Amino acid sequence: MKTSIGIRLDDEFIEKLEELGKEENLDRSTMIRKFLEMGYRDYLKKKASEGYIKGELSISGAADMAKITVWEMMKYLVDQGYRSDYSIRDMMEEMEML
Repeated sequence: MKTSIGIRLDDEFIEKLEELGKEENLDRSTMIRKFLEMGYRDYLKKKASEGYIKGELSISGAADMAKITVWEMMKYLVDQGYRSDYSIRDMMEEMEML
């Protein structure tokens, strides 16, 4: 089921949307839906990464929340400048325990 909503956007933003739409051969509504979907996905990744950094979520929990793979979540964290406290020494100790 699709629901129709009304929003107000600045004329300048509408012009930019229409320019991009022409480049991609898409109408204004499709461009707005595309941007909303992109924003939603980015928002999920941001919220999930915040939960992971605070220790509220595991990396797999954050990935699930963001609806991406664990690998994509790790890459997103690195791309955002996150540096883990997990060291090579930690990894070696865990490998010895296994």
